[in-house]
Amino acid sequence: MSDEKWVSWNGNIRHRYEKLHEPSTEEDLARAVGAARNIRPYGNKQSSADIAAGAEELISFDRYGEILRIDPEKREITAQAGVRLGVLLREIDRQGWSLSALPDIDTVTLAGAIATGTHGTAGTGRLLGDHMVACRVVTARGEVREFHEDDPEMPALRLSLGVLGVFSTITLRCDPGFRLAVTERPVKDTVWRERYSSLLEKHPFLRILSLPHTGYGYLITGDYAREPLAGPGKPWWIKHRRAVSARLYGRTVKHPSFTVTANRILKGLFFSHTQRSFGTLYEATVTKSRGSTLELAEWTVALDRFDALFDELSAALQDRSNPAFVHIPMDVRFLKADRTWLSYAFERDCVTVGCVCRIPEAADSYAAFGVVEEIFRRYGGRPHWAKRHAMRGDDFSAIYPRWQDFLDLRQKMDPQGTFLTPSLRDLLGIPRE
Repeated sequence: MSDEKWVSWNGNIRHRYEKLHEPSTEEDLARAVGAARNIRPYGNKQSSADIAAGAEELISFDRYGEILRIDPEKREITAQAGVRLGVLLREIDRQGWSLSALPDIDTVTLAGAIATGTHGTAGTGRLLGDHMVACRVVTARGEVREFHEDDPEMPALRLSLGVLGVFSTITLRCDPGFRLAVTERPVKDTVWRERYSSLLEKHPFLRILSLPHTGYGYLITGDYAREPLAGPGKPWWIKHRRAVSARLYGRTVKHPSFTVTANRILKGLFFSHTQRSFGTLYEATVTKSRGSTLELAEWTVALDRFDALFDELSAALQDRSNPAFVHIPMDVRFLKADRTWLSYAFERDCVTVGCVCRIPEAADSYAAFGVVEEIFRRYGGRPHWAKRHAMRGDDFSAIYPRWQDFLDLRQKMDPQGTFLTPSLRDLLGIPRE
């Protein structure tokens, strides 16, 4: 390997590589893949899992992010794989359309978001990949294949980890546009835990920011509306939350128990108010930038097992006999069952729970990651593919009914392992070369 080094956004993942490609056309992309022995594309480097780089050659999508076609009759939009979600979503808003599956941030690439299972929340919550109705994929041989929504490979391509081929273009079918009146307010844990099922039925958008060690959550609900609700907007001091969080959580590296005090201070400053907003789903619910780096884990569990799991999780995190103190918030979201083979919601409605370390350089000593993972795994939990977890190989066959089908398709589409790295081989249970 050369001295060139790929570094993830938070600095926790580093890989040397031999050659970097920056295609601007499909021909450039296909030529690079076809000539390579081992190659991976990457987007905005925001994964906490080691799945983006680690290959001999890398493909940057920085020059491969154009919107190519808009079909008003079908409500479909086609873009190059490297388009940033913010660019794509602003165009979708301009068309008067919407996507029901939006993540928390808009800086990632479309291909990276689909390949790793980026998702939305609540009654319309699903994977972003569920909107994909067609795609052009560069195969390991450098050939371009086109797939459509009824093709048998599509349930695998909608969450592929980038091991079936390299997305060239992606076509999304959008929903009719709508606007949401969003209300955010603090609620006691006992209240949101008792009411979340009815809230799911009532509100098309539901997100709960659990605030460990405080006894509270921060409830975010959205309802279809034509005009804003009366009420307060975002307080001016909220813009300082990340800076204050970094200062407080910096002390927890050497003194984990200080997290309890830090969380209570942050809850009082930034999660004790009510605010209202109005706009498209993108305008009202998606963070337009992320001013600080994080280390993230996220786990999903079947909706009907969430109550028992969260009882156990809450007890474990409150147990002072272990150092598993959790930075806030723990992001609770909801997904509807789907048919994508490696989806967190494959054949089951589910709940997703995030776990964040605000000091990424201290992530390896952040005990909460291990405690959260151990509990979720006992409940059949599925980890987010782009976030931190320790599951490998055969661990997945018990929780993904189509796991072997996915491995078989990968072997068929890339028998030489062109798109595999040592970390991906470990993840998939494929022996290293």
